[in-house]
Parts: sequence; structure tokens; C-alpha cells
Amino acid sequence: MFDDWKAQTNLYIRKHINRKAFQVLAGELDADIAELSDHYTAVLLANGVIDESGSETGLDFDEDDLLEAMLDRFLLNHPSDSERDSLYAGLINEYLMLVEESSEDI
Repeated sequence: MFDDWKAQTNLYIRKHINRKAFQVLAGELDADIAELSDHYTAVLLANGVIDESGSETGLDFDEDDLLEAMLDRFLLNHPSDSERDSLYAGLINEYLMLVEESSEDI
């Protein structure tokens, strides 16, 4: 449904992400970025921020709530300890910043 957006955004994020900060995740980072794109669109859709076509609805969604919802979904596939949870939260935070940045550049 959002394949074109995801492909462009994922490419941008993979190119601009601070890989040093996520060296521990080096082997899975690109796959994690793709998974986060799925969670991002799913959370926005579930909360009515975008419609089925990907168009904005005008509803607002708090960024902290978005991060938390994405982290909850991500951790279902990546059980970990609290240290790794913090790393994943940092990854999601950087992902969200890069999504916003990419929307200005794409």
C-alpha cells in the first residue's frame, strides 16, 4: 500500500542514519529500518493520522506516543533486555527524525 514511500524513505534513512551509534545492530540495521517503516505506517493508519491511501487526515498524533507505539510493536519481534530496549528506542527516535528530514528532501 505504501511501497513507493517506504522504498524512498528507507533508502534515505539507510544513507543518512548514524551507523556508529547502532554498531551493535550492524548486521540487522537495514532490516530493522524496513520493519520500522511497516510499524510507522501501521501506527499512523491505526490512529487515523493517514487513510488507506496514505493521505494525511488532519488528525494529530503525539510524537512520544508514536515512538512508544512503534517500540511496543517492534519489541514483539525483538524480545530483549532493558539495555537493548533503550538502543531500540534510540533507533526509533532517529528513524522518526530522519523520516521528517526525508519528507523535506524527497
